[in-house]
Amino acid sequence: MSSSANPKDRPGTRGSVRHGRELERLAALEYLGAARPEADHVLQELVDEVRGVFGTDLCMVNLILSDVQYFRAWSGDLAEDLAEARQDPRGRSMCRYVIEDEAPLVVEDFLATERFKDQYFCVNYGIRFYAGTPLVTSDGQVVGTLCLLSTRPTTFGEEQMRVLGAFARAVVGRLELLGVLEREQAAREREARRGRELQQTLDSLSAHIAILDGSGEIVAVNAVWRAFARKNGGDPERVSEGANYLRVCDSATTRNSEDAAAFAEGIRAVLSGRRESFELEYPCHSPTERRWFIGRVTPYFRDERPGVVVAHENITARKLAEEALRDQKVLLETILGQAADAITVCDDGGRFTFANAAARRMALRDPEGTTLDITPEVWGTAHYPDGGPIPREEWSISRALRGETTVGREARMVRPDGSHYDVLISAAPLNNADGKLVGAVAGLLDITEHKRAEGERDLLRQQEIEARTQREERRRVARDLHDVVLQDLSGALQSLRLTHLRAKGSGTDLDLGEELEALGRATSGLRTAMYDLRHEKERPFVKSVESLVELNRQLTPGRETALEVERGLPEELPREVNVELLRVLQEALVNARRHSGARNVRVRLRVEGGALVAGVIDDGKGFDTASTRAGVGISAMRERVEGLGGRIEIKSQPGGGTNVTVTVPLEAGTPAPRRL
Repeated sequence: MSSSANPKDRPGTRGSVRHGRELERLAALEYLGAARPEADHVLQELVDEVRGVFGTDLCMVNLILSDVQYFRAWSGDLAEDLAEARQDPRGRSMCRYVIEDEAPLVVEDFLATERFKDQYFCVNYGIRFYAGTPLVTSDGQVVGTLCLLSTRPTTFGEEQMRVLGAFARAVVGRLELLGVLEREQAAREREARRGRELQQTLDSLSAHIAILDGSGEIVAVNAVWRAFARKNGGDPERVSEGANYLRVCDSATTRNSEDAAAFAEGIRAVLSGRRESFELEYPCHSPTERRWFIGRVTPYFRDERPGVVVAHENITARKLAEEALRDQKVLLETILGQAADAITVCDDGGRFTFANAAARRMALRDPEGTTLDITPEVWGTAHYPDGGPIPREEWSISRALRGETTVGREARMVRPDGSHYDVLISAAPLNNADGKLVGAVAGLLDITEHKRAEGERDLLRQQEIEARTQREERRRVARDLHDVVLQDLSGALQSLRLTHLRAKGSGTDLDLGEELEALGRATSGLRTAMYDLRHEKERPFVKSVESLVELNRQLTPGRETALEVERGLPEELPREVNVELLRVLQEALVNARRHSGARNVRVRLRVEGGALVAGVIDDGKGFDTASTRAGVGISAMRERVEGLGGRIEIKSQPGGGTNVTVTVPLEAGTPAPRRL
């Protein structure tokens, strides 16, 4: 037969294949994966056999793509350019008619047909004969042809076409098998690539990761996991691929075995679906370092088979930071606990969350857990220093909760029993890292004693002002006595002495001795009084004694009055001691001046056994201490000395002079900034 029925005379031929059908065919061809350059010996043997059976110049397996026909395999002498290209445009292919009509096509002699005499292969390659049958896949898609070509006309009957069709089915079977094998190989390659990518991903993570299957067997671990096992002397066989991690945990006998058992139970819970995930923090110390890890277990499905991902992450830095934070908290609480100021912290709702020891001592009850609503019950009612109550909205802590800061605000806290204490309050808002107000901190300094001391200082200051006024008045009186009264007395005494001398010279019986003596005593007493008015409570002790001795020298010009001060004597004494001792020494010097008749008087000051020892010694006529009753002056001296916690001793005998010794303890509070 020369050819099959003319395609132009049959409906549904070239140009009538629906677009959707073509897309399905191309998709089937892609799925088949047949358009590959790799040679297949089975396919090659098939085309060699077909060519041998039919005795043609060429036998080809062609796959028809969207725009080209692809030469999958051939037997015979294919033109060199076609063999090298392995393809040719679909538009000049004979096989395209088979694809479009989905039916065999036979052209016994190209030159004998009007339609194909100018066909490309006939004109350019001398082809005269063509017979092609469709390659139909198991799902009915025509993907190509098995065709015969020859340079000589050939008769080709139905039986021969039937045999060619059988060979075509064998070719399709081989192509489909190759497709299956290729897809399986591609799947294996994808799986291997996926495994490599998974391993690369696992190795890029810092956590120690293992993937377990449903039985607990390790199917993958990352590089960090392996490195940790090597570094810590672990058995790789027990913690690497193929090992059963659950059995490893179950058999743990180390000091962390309880953690291992708990972790194994967590893995089983996730595998069984009883838990969505599991995590456990645990210590993992080595002989050289302290370490902590957190182990996490999460579900993992591989090809719909359940498994888990086990990740151990080193949290040593966090744990050490937490320890440091706890230590800092303890240190801070210790410091705050020892602080003299009362320190409290409240949240943004006004509830006190912290109070140090000073705050608990100051408050009527433990402030922690209380709110601003019961502040009067905890701290007392807040008042201004002038006594008026402070409104709640003006409390320092209330202002701090509004974002304001107050420093050193004075308040008086009045307790329910009426007692009170004074405080300086400072308060500031507490903000978190985002600047949001989360509470307030307040410090209260108890200034009750300070206020009391301040009152005492004010009193002392007032007393000092009064004392200064008194001293100025005494000086004024002393000046008046000196400038007026003493001058008048001195003038009267001199006039009376002249009168007495004239009377004695003229023989007149005028005895003024007693009057002169009385007037002299009055003048001397007045001088002493002026000394007292000028110097009492004014000079340091030693300077005052020096002035006292100098006064006695002036009052008794014919008598030697000396002062001896030993080293180590305080130059200053407490005011009360200073005044009382001066008066005792003054009384002793007056007695020596009036009654002793001594030519030498010595005042001696020294320190002995923590006491001040002052003595007045004269070489006068003395007296019998046993038979002489103490006068008012000596009694006053004894009272003054005993009032200072000291003692007075008087030694004397007729013709042997007198020694008055006063011993006064130097109190611990005696100021001694300078020593002689």
